[in-house]
Amino acid sequence: MAKSLLGALALASLPSALAFRNTSPFFFFSTSELLIEGHQYDVATADTIRSHITESLKGCPSRTYFVVQQEGVSSADFLDEQSTSQLAYHLGGKDKTIRSVLVIPEVVNQIEPTSIVSYLETQCGAKMLGSGVGDSPPLSRDSPRIVSVNTRAPPPKDRAKAMDNIDGWLDKAIDDYGGGEDYTVIYTTTPRTNGPADVSSQNQHTYQMEDPFSEAVQMELKRDTSLHRRATTSGEGALFEKYQFLSPGLFMGLSAMVPLLLILYVGLSAMTSLEVSYFAFSKEMGPAAQKKQ
Repeated sequence: MAKSLLGALALASLPSALAFRNTSPFFFFSTSELLIEGHQYDVATADTIRSHITESLKGCPSRTYFVVQQEGVSSADFLDEQSTSQLAYHLGGKDKTIRSVLVIPEVVNQIEPTSIVSYLETQCGAKMLGSGVGDSPPLSRDSPRIVSVNTRAPPPKDRAKAMDNIDGWLDKAIDDYGGGEDYTVIYTTTPRTNGPADVSSQNQHTYQMEDPFSEAVQMELKRDTSLHRRATTSGEGALFEKYQFLSPGLFMGLSAMVPLLLILYVGLSAMTSLEVSYFAFSKEMGPAAQKKQ
């Protein structure tokens, strides 16, 4: 069984999803103890929610099923518990007869109520009693019944009052058709259309940062190269900033001079190591020289 506090916690999580557009909330509560998946979702697609609901209703747990379609609303319309007091009463744990609750703050795409009605008619053999609040069709005791509640989108002005009227109509339908018996409410919604009212509502939640500086003092952050240019062109500065002592050409010349100096050293060393007597270069003047002639 879902916790009674689950509905209140899910309603409290609605402000965190106000940034989503083209989404609308989904509510589900029942007097039967159902195993419903999806409690951890804050945002879900319509197909995911539909599969969870049909799986939980497979055993046809209730006698009366309320299939509600609320058009043109968003999560912000349900934040005020004064305008949706009855819905908050059922979801917030105050209604002790409610044993299963599911609240999805933001549902992407629309959940078609006709698909849920068709599933209940096929799976449970439920019969449609009527469409719209205020109808008084004959009640059938032979099979489960479906009560369809369709409401229009609240007007741009006095939305809180319109939501309060819709909330009262839903509570009246539950008292008329589900009072004293087990019932399940499947509350689907459609997102607000893109219109002037919707744009104003979006602008209301847009964060506007206050500018602490006037436009006169706003300037681009650029690199100040003028100071560096002045220091380079002027005659002032350190010695190593004004002159370049080791260029690539100078480095290559010094590198080539090293082996040349080694070769010169070896050649000079070889020449100085020669040992020749002075008589090797003198002319023979003795009797041996006269015999050779």
